[in-house]
Order: sequence, then C-alpha cells, then structure tokens
Amino acid sequence: MTNTAIAQTKPEGKWTLLNKQVGEAKALLRQMRETIADVEEARIIERAKKAHGNKPRIPWSQVKKNLHLQ
Repeated sequence: MTNTAIAQTKPEGKWTLLNKQVGEAKALLRQMRETIADVEEARIIERAKKAHGNKPRIPWSQVKKNLHLQ
C-alpha cells in the first residue's frame, strides 16, 4: 500500500505545476486578445477619421442623448 500512495503523490505534484502553467498561459492569452482587440479598434477609428477627413463630427453630448432614447 505504501508504494501506491507514493506513486499517486508524484503525478499530483506534476499536475499541480502543469495546471499552474496552463492557468498562466490562459491569462496571458486573455491579455493578448484584449490588446489585439484594442489595436483593431484603434485602426478602425483611424480609418474612419481618414475617410471623413475634415467633416464635422458628432459631439459626445448628442451621442449620449441618442443612446438614452433607444
């Protein structure tokens, strides 16, 4: 029985380390996805600014009013 208990303890230690590494990798991937989304949004905004040139933009106060009406 002693051998069985020792054999079970070793894999658990490895799994604990692997689970920690997987958790860290998932957190890093989440951060990378958020960063990529931010960059994509910034590109969209810059393209829209270029496309509209010097045309007047809608003030935030008007946008807020329009959003509250819906």
